[in-house]
Amino acid sequence: MYQRTNHIAIENKQLIVDLAQQHLSMLQQKFDQYFYSINTEQYDWIRNPFATNAINSTEALPLQIREEFTDLNDMALKLYFSEVPLDVFWIYVKKEYPSHFLTFPSLTLLPFSTTYLSEQSFSTLVLIKNDKRSFLKDLDQELRVALSNIEPNIKLLCSLKQAQVSH
Repeated sequence: MYQRTNHIAIENKQLIVDLAQQHLSMLQQKFDQYFYSINTEQYDWIRNPFATNAINSTEALPLQIREEFTDLNDMALKLYFSEVPLDVFWIYVKKEYPSHFLTFPSLTLLPFSTTYLSEQSFSTLVLIKNDKRSFLKDLDQELRVALSNIEPNIKLLCSLKQAQVSH
């Protein structure tokens, strides 16, 4: 397949295998360092608080949190849970039950939102800097406007600008 490198691969095959194994083991160590293994079953109650096994997965939590968790069995909350994304549900519950433990699910889900925002930002950057607009060098303002949640008030912006008078 690769005629120029074929003889090198045959001569140094063991060296290449050793190098690949060393690289993969170092990669595994780095993954273990950054992404430590956790027992995901203990967070089942955050993913679906109304599942039958969710109460059993809360046994590792403090007693106060478990007691407050049992208070959440509300039909209106169950319906709302089925209609909205997980993060929106827990933010709603946190607002509705401010005295409860419910900052814990939000803090548990928080690291995943940052990766979502990064991916969203990168996708927006790719859309902005396509082939037709590749001449753009300073993308800060473009990205800021594209990623902003603020809706512009076009009428106000137009009223603040002076109209062009005819000559």
